[in-house]
Amino acid sequence: MGRVRRAFSLGMLGVALVACSGAYGEAVRMGDKLASEGLWQDAVASYERAVVIDPQNPEALLKLKTARRKHGAERLAKGKALVARGELARGLEAVQDAARLDAESAEAQEALADTNARVVDRARALLEEGKGKEALDLTSLVLRGSPNDPRGRELDARVRERLAEESYSRGMAFFDKRKLGNALVELAACVSYKPAFRDAKARLGQTRAALIDELMFFVVLDKFADGGGSRDMALALQPELVGQALDERLPIRVVAKITEKSGAHGVHLWGTFDGYRFEHAVNKVGRTCDYVCGTDTQPNPEYENAERNVASAEQRLARAEEELARVQPDVDRAQQDVDRVQKDVESARADADKARDELDRCRARSPSSASSSACSSEDSRLRSAQSSLESVRQRLSSPRSSLDSARDRVSRGQQSREQARRDKDRELERMRATARTIQVDRHCAHDYSVDVHTLSASVRVTLNGEALLDRGRVLRDEVFPYEVRHRDETFEAQRGRCTEVAQGKGLALPTEKQVRLELVNQTITSMREKVVMSFEGYRQRFLADARRQEAGGLGDEAVESYVRFLLTGPRTIKAEEEREMKVLLERTRGFGQIGDLGSL
Repeated sequence: MGRVRRAFSLGMLGVALVACSGAYGEAVRMGDKLASEGLWQDAVASYERAVVIDPQNPEALLKLKTARRKHGAERLAKGKALVARGELARGLEAVQDAARLDAESAEAQEALADTNARVVDRARALLEEGKGKEALDLTSLVLRGSPNDPRGRELDARVRERLAEESYSRGMAFFDKRKLGNALVELAACVSYKPAFRDAKARLGQTRAALIDELMFFVVLDKFADGGGSRDMALALQPELVGQALDERLPIRVVAKITEKSGAHGVHLWGTFDGYRFEHAVNKVGRTCDYVCGTDTQPNPEYENAERNVASAEQRLARAEEELARVQPDVDRAQQDVDRVQKDVESARADADKARDELDRCRARSPSSASSSACSSEDSRLRSAQSSLESVRQRLSSPRSSLDSARDRVSRGQQSREQARRDKDRELERMRATARTIQVDRHCAHDYSVDVHTLSASVRVTLNGEALLDRGRVLRDEVFPYEVRHRDETFEAQRGRCTEVAQGKGLALPTEKQVRLELVNQTITSMREKVVMSFEGYRQRFLADARRQEAGGLGDEAVESYVRFLLTGPRTIKAEEEREMKVLLERTRGFGQIGDLGSL
């Protein structure tokens, strides 16, 4: 077994190696083809795939190293040409590729150091010209390829300090002008340039908090009036309950009144509960179930099966005995045939013995020198007797074969008879052990009644609303109906009857107070939808203003509106809106990654 397991393991390893070799060989062949065509970048990719498939294969490692060196030489030549044309950024990127592809190339490392120096000088000149963002792009590029370059690190720090200072100053100026969206963008940029710059993080948090406070959408919820029978419902509609139903991430605050903010955004809502109706109806319903009300005696179907099995076993025994009786005479007849032929054999053997004795006497009487023909007649008789004996013996084989066959049939018949007798005895024991009758459950019908309770309640809410700023009506006596229904049933326990009624069933219905609270919750849910709809209209106006202002060339105003749109919405924004914000920030602020404004 050990040899089998080892052979199996070696076989599976061979399969794996063949599969691996196929993918590896294909990658190497593709790399060789691309290399022969001078497509070194693509060749590098193919050889890298081969190395991933078989990391220890020296062939792929050597070819990959050669392809990288060739590709590095191409990138180095390209970089030098770009630098010579004054395209320093693109040139540095190419030289960085060359140094990465062939780290052992002294020429590439020398070109990298020289290009870094030229790019840093260019960045310093840009900084002196007041083009800090362009300078930052260059220092960032230098440090991306050479993070420990001392001149690049020193100048990058100066550039970031300058940009942070400028963004901070602009941010504070915007803050003083109460353009908090622009201030937030500038302070976020300041922190991205230099996280530890002065108190920029604290100012950023302060500005964001002030802007959120300014953008807060207030829902002033007056006490609702009671039109009759709904006083507790009107009192239950509290601002904090409505506020809990709103998304806590949205700048929405539900209050009972507002006095400290004369220019607050939001809506004022009030209304009336009336038409309250509560009904508790009870109906009796008749039902029927089955239960066990006694037992009945009836013939056991298993006993009938046992009787049939006994009869079948007796029939098989009778057939076996008949078959045995039929084949038994065959044995007797075959034995008689054998005995008859055996007598012939004995008679032929006696004749042969007599002929042999006569031949022996003849030879004893004749002198040894006598002619051989002296006992020829005796010899002839002996041969004839022996031939007859052999012939009779051959005749004996057929009756003996018939006798053996008959005895075999008898033996099989005896076995079948014994098996049939055992089967009969077994079936008889089973029948004796099986009851003739059995007791079965008697099922009776039971009629019982169920009390079906139905609770229904409804109320109308008449809702009014107006905008806080201009007092314009947003809702005018709009009626919203709400309804609650509950249903349950009960019946008394009835022992000794059906299982489903034995324990009885109690009533599980809410109280009228709970039902009234459900109606209030429905009102709150509906009111939340209307508040969110009103808030979304308020929010979308910022986006519409931003697009209009951007189209009109009002960059600061557009940024202000875009930021306010972002802050009044969920944490994620649509891809189209994100693209719009990136383009605007790139054009007006010099950077377009909203990720830079994570603090928003």
